[in-house]
Amino acid sequence: MSKRKASSDGAGEKIPRKRHIVESDDDEMDQSQDMDLTCRADIEKSTGEADIGIVEKINLRNFMCHQRLDISLGPHVNFIMGRNGSGKSAIITALVVGLGGKANVTSRGNTIKSFIKTGKQTAEVMIKLRNRGPDAYKPEEYGNSIIVERKFAKDGGSHYRLKSEDGRLISQKREDLTYILDQFNIQVDNPVSILNQETSKNFLNSKSPHDKYKFFLKATQLEQMKIDYSMANEQKEITRDIIEKKEQSLPILEREVLEWERKYKSLTAIKELQNKIKDLKDSMAWAFVMEKERNLQPLTKELQQEESRLPKFKQKVVEAKSKVDECVQRQKDIQEQLKRMGDQVQDLQPAYTAAKEEVSEKKKVARNTQNDLRKVESYLRKVQKDRHLLQERIKEIQKSAQRDYEAERKMRETNIKHKEDEVDALKAQQATTEHQQAQYRQAISQAKQREYTHNAEQQNVETRVRQVKKDLQNLSEAKKDNIRRFGPYMPTLLQHIEERCRRHQFHRRPVGPIGSCFKLMDMEWAFAVERCLGNLIHAFCCHDHHDEAILEKIFDDVCPERQRPSIIVSAFKDRKHDVNKGRVNGTNYKAVVDVLEMNDPVTYNCLIDQRGVECILLIKDNRIARDVMDPDKRPGPPKNCREAFTADGDQLYCHPSLRYYSSRGGRARFLSINVEEEISRNKEELQSLAIEITTIERQRDRFNEEIRTNKIENNKTETQLTKIGQKIRLLTDEIQDLKSIEDPEPVDVETLEEEVQTMNDQIQIHEEQRQAKNEEHDKAKQELNLAEKKFKEVEHQMRSMAEGADPLKDDLGHAQNEIEQAKSHKKHYEQKLKEQEHKIADQKKKVEILQKDIENDTTKAEQICPRKVNMRRTVQNLESEINHITKRIKMEEKSHGNPNEITKTYYEKKGSYKKIRDEVKQFKRFMDHLEKVMVQRQQQYSEFRRSIALRAKYFFIILLSNRKYTGKMTFNHPRETLDISVQPNTSNGDGAKDMRSLSGGERSFSTVCFILALWDAMESPFRCLDEFDVFMDMVNRRISMDLMLNVAKQQLHRQFIFLTPQNMGELGIKVKGLNVFRMPDPDRGQDVLPFEPLSRQREEDEED
Repeated sequence: MSKRKASSDGAGEKIPRKRHIVESDDDEMDQSQDMDLTCRADIEKSTGEADIGIVEKINLRNFMCHQRLDISLGPHVNFIMGRNGSGKSAIITALVVGLGGKANVTSRGNTIKSFIKTGKQTAEVMIKLRNRGPDAYKPEEYGNSIIVERKFAKDGGSHYRLKSEDGRLISQKREDLTYILDQFNIQVDNPVSILNQETSKNFLNSKSPHDKYKFFLKATQLEQMKIDYSMANEQKEITRDIIEKKEQSLPILEREVLEWERKYKSLTAIKELQNKIKDLKDSMAWAFVMEKERNLQPLTKELQQEESRLPKFKQKVVEAKSKVDECVQRQKDIQEQLKRMGDQVQDLQPAYTAAKEEVSEKKKVARNTQNDLRKVESYLRKVQKDRHLLQERIKEIQKSAQRDYEAERKMRETNIKHKEDEVDALKAQQATTEHQQAQYRQAISQAKQREYTHNAEQQNVETRVRQVKKDLQNLSEAKKDNIRRFGPYMPTLLQHIEERCRRHQFHRRPVGPIGSCFKLMDMEWAFAVERCLGNLIHAFCCHDHHDEAILEKIFDDVCPERQRPSIIVSAFKDRKHDVNKGRVNGTNYKAVVDVLEMNDPVTYNCLIDQRGVECILLIKDNRIARDVMDPDKRPGPPKNCREAFTADGDQLYCHPSLRYYSSRGGRARFLSINVEEEISRNKEELQSLAIEITTIERQRDRFNEEIRTNKIENNKTETQLTKIGQKIRLLTDEIQDLKSIEDPEPVDVETLEEEVQTMNDQIQIHEEQRQAKNEEHDKAKQELNLAEKKFKEVEHQMRSMAEGADPLKDDLGHAQNEIEQAKSHKKHYEQKLKEQEHKIADQKKKVEILQKDIENDTTKAEQICPRKVNMRRTVQNLESEINHITKRIKMEEKSHGNPNEITKTYYEKKGSYKKIRDEVKQFKRFMDHLEKVMVQRQQQYSEFRRSIALRAKYFFIILLSNRKYTGKMTFNHPRETLDISVQPNTSNGDGAKDMRSLSGGERSFSTVCFILALWDAMESPFRCLDEFDVFMDMVNRRISMDLMLNVAKQQLHRQFIFLTPQNMGELGIKVKGLNVFRMPDPDRGQDVLPFEPLSRQREEDEED
């Protein structure tokens, strides 16, 4: 059995090999009985090598005195020889330490680091174990061998590496090594399995009987069985205590179940109300259907009415079409009559044209003669007028021959100059006035712009006044309760949360608002932190979505629509996040997390997860902040830094490039500590804002007055410019008139008189021509009269025909009007018909939609209540009753509790009570069975211990007899003692001697016999003995070696490792598969051990 794991099913008492055991009722056998034993113990024989557990190879690095040592072991007998100080015992120590043993088990040191070679920092031990056959441990992973590596350092650190045959790493767990050792039955701390040098030298001499007995128990694994049984008894007592506590809690649980059962049974009234609500909801489902069916009836009736009106509209359209056709036909008839009359007029057209052309020709001739006559008369009148003017001119010249024109010209020029100066002055005045007008208009525009700006400023100030008044009200309320800073609704909200917590509705109490869960270490950063956290200050944290749903319902009842806090759902943890690796590093500036004082891990973790406050810097000066966060400047932003805030609330981002967002200014509203100071500051701000509003209103009045004054002045300049323009035009006209006057030149009177005579001659000639032209004109007029008479006759005929066509034209116009009117009526009725058709289609669509809604509602209603309920009550009436009953249920729940919670709690309490009751019954049955099993086990343990002790005693006596020694092992199991006595020579007649009185060789031989006796009682794949023959003489050595090799020959399936400083060549050992390893002398620096066959060593010994 393994010493590490105790089995509860009896496996711990299974003997690995079957032996013939002689049982005795008495634990103490007397000397005569011991001396008469002549039978030898049966030893199991095997002819094959071991498949599992034997050591194939050991490698050491910087271990004890070895810098490097590689040693391969055979599967059967191995001798390691070497002088003292060569490092033989280090191999056994490495075997114990490498397979997980403690340092004090080796008797070579108390700590693992003491085995490291002097001057080195680490040491390493590698052990290769065989792993073959059907009992191999995970052969598909490890293969035919398992490599165990253990590395340890000066600082006390140690770790294991389990590798496969080909060097692949399989595991690094100590537990896996324990499983391997249990599988192979390797016991590194069993002194019989691995007997070190100190135990070999001093065991039988220095150990007390009690220690020898403990050694016996440990070697045979009886000690582990005893420990396992003790632990089982302890656990049994603990289980009894648990059962007693649970039995004591059963009456309390029973009372709780009865109390909750009473509450559960008192829910009948609530259930009736709930059933009534269900019935009302069923009725309401059909009430929706009935209401829509009632709404469908007027729609259907209206559709039928509209469809009944449709034939009238169609009849009207048909009548309008026939009316249009009738008017069109009448128009065609009139046009036909007009066409006939037009043909008649067309027949008279040539005569009419000819007469008209003749009249035109005659008129032209008459006009020409008349024009010629008028020309002659006109020329005659002109000549006569010119003659008269010349005559008058001659008279005037003769009268004013001596007149001076120079004075008039100078006076005229002086007047022109004076008027031009007036014009220039008026133009200058006009330009000045226009400039003034432009200034007035610009002043009006600027005043209006300033007025608009001040109006906007006044609106902003008034908005700020309202906000400050609101903040002042909140702060006044916050004097009594600081939580009101986060909103006037917040105390009520927290009261609702506390109420739900007292009812145990939350899995974990929500945390919030976040802004109230931490404090600022430095109020200088209050505004910057508010800017950084934003709406997160008002947020709440919930442990799961169940708590979130409950908190949402509370928000619905308490929070205003636009002031609803956000909810963050994340499982609450009792430890704060470790942000040392991910936080901002390499800077002297503080992160946001550094200025926040918070003990609650939930708040801390929320700010880390939601805002990353460990990666946001706080830099007071904005210029320095730009330099620090600019990725283009060296050394660049600090490691892990994402953004930063200044004391003024400005925000900076550093990736992928520098971005800077300025704050609008302000101060902290929620993180301020001194409420009185905030109230005083808000009142001062309110007063300053009132003064600012008064100032803005005064400025606005001044701007209005300025606008009015400038408008008046602008109107004046407009009037003045009009008058100046009129004056300039008037003076300009006068100047032009003066400039157009010319001075008369001196005239020769004789020349004028000659011209008068010439004109007299021309007048006489033209008088004759006028008489001739007058006669031609009279003749042309007579011919024109004759032609006009003829034309009028033809024209009269055509006019008569045209006058006859006028009534037809009037009829044609009337017919055209009738056609247009008929078409208008047709279009009107067609439009009405389309409208009626659309109206009917829309009405049908409404009816169809309502019918589909009725079908859908019917389907839903059938799902809710399969049986149709004829309901006359309205949906609103049913809904009102449902709300009323719901309120009653809430009142009942408030007085009795929530039915669902009561039902759930009742069944939970009932289930818990039944579970604990069943567990108590089951545990009692188990404890009764365990009590019987433990009594059985204790009896079997005593029998097993007595059998092993008896076999060891027999085997010890037989082994001593090889040297003709006598002796015995005396066990006292109640006192837990073991006495060993040996008589080296039976011929002298002396009694048995105590081990301390024996010589070194006798004691060593006795030790070997004792070890061999215990070997037969233990199972292990290998046995190790260190310097077992150190005090033996040659005879004892030979006999001891023969004994051990005899055992080895009979147990080929086990591995034996013997360490000795003696030379084995003298003993003449002949064992198949024997391997002898000679350790180098201490003064040699050789790393790898040379080993040779035994025959070669014997040859060297013979040569010596």
